[in-house]
Amino acid sequence: MSVENQIKAAAQRNDELLAILAETDYAIPDLNQQRSYISDLENQLSKVNKIINDLDKKREKDLKDHLKYRDSVFKRFAYKASGQKEKFQDKALKEEKDYFEGLRELQLNEDTKNNLNNQLNQAKLFENNLIKIVEKHKNSQIELDKLYDSIFQGQSPNFPDEDKLEEYSNQCLQEYHNIRENLDSENQIKNLIKEASNTMRISLNHLNSAESYSTWDMWGGGSMSDMMERNELSSADRSWSKVQMLILQAKHLSPLVRDLPKVQVAGGSIMSDVFFDNIFTDMAFHDKIKQSQYEMNQAADIVEMNLQENEIRLNQLNNDIVDKSRRLEQSRKDLQSKRSDIFRQIASNF
Repeated sequence: MSVENQIKAAAQRNDELLAILAETDYAIPDLNQQRSYISDLENQLSKVNKIINDLDKKREKDLKDHLKYRDSVFKRFAYKASGQKEKFQDKALKEEKDYFEGLRELQLNEDTKNNLNNQLNQAKLFENNLIKIVEKHKNSQIELDKLYDSIFQGQSPNFPDEDKLEEYSNQCLQEYHNIRENLDSENQIKNLIKEASNTMRISLNHLNSAESYSTWDMWGGGSMSDMMERNELSSADRSWSKVQMLILQAKHLSPLVRDLPKVQVAGGSIMSDVFFDNIFTDMAFHDKIKQSQYEMNQAADIVEMNLQENEIRLNQLNNDIVDKSRRLEQSRKDLQSKRSDIFRQIASNF
């Protein structure tokens, strides 16, 4: 078959393959970024599992100590008889605090584990979809390369302009991939910070409720207000833990994400609520809750700042990707135009 006939026979399929490549160019950098994200999630999950295992062992020991002092009537009387009642109370309070602190930390890490497993499952589903698109892209590229090789036989030293355009087109493709990877990373960061922002609002709502119950407690709310107060504080603490996890994941994707400030969520105690409950302890604990609200609001400001800065970076990257995409598309058109010229030049000699 003549070169002219080869060109005519290949023209339609060439256009089809170029269209497929243009539609699926995003898949390769997206897949690389997604696999990096999955690897990071798996590493985090491995660390959390180890922490949970260690905490579970510690919890069993703390539980034994806690029950020993809580249920030991003989020791209570022995300390009372020797004039060391306060020493027994201090010891019991410490054992209770150690146990419930360990239990709280275990629950927070279990929540983190569940969140990571959910994110990992979703990430793997998205990875499988990308693999299919990448496979389609690669198959199209292979077919297109074979089509060109059947005509140009690789390098074309007799046509240096064609080689330069081909090199430039490959450069444009690499630049597009680089911007695309950054864009995908920032989009993942956006989703993480948005979820952190929503979770932060939930945490603040729980703290606000705890502050209301604390006010009620100071006016004689009794054990019911104490219980509701502790429940709201526990919920605030768990939401705050999730916020920290989400921002840490975002920071793994980009060092530009700002660190969160330290927040200490006030924690209640059964011993202090029941045995040492009075207006002074209620007021002191109310102040601790107010301090937690202040610290949480500062952290919320940082989360919102991260969201705004991420939006700025996304706007810039979206502008860049449009520019790179146009350059890539134009470079391919220029290359195709040059090859078409070469086809015509060769055909004119026959």
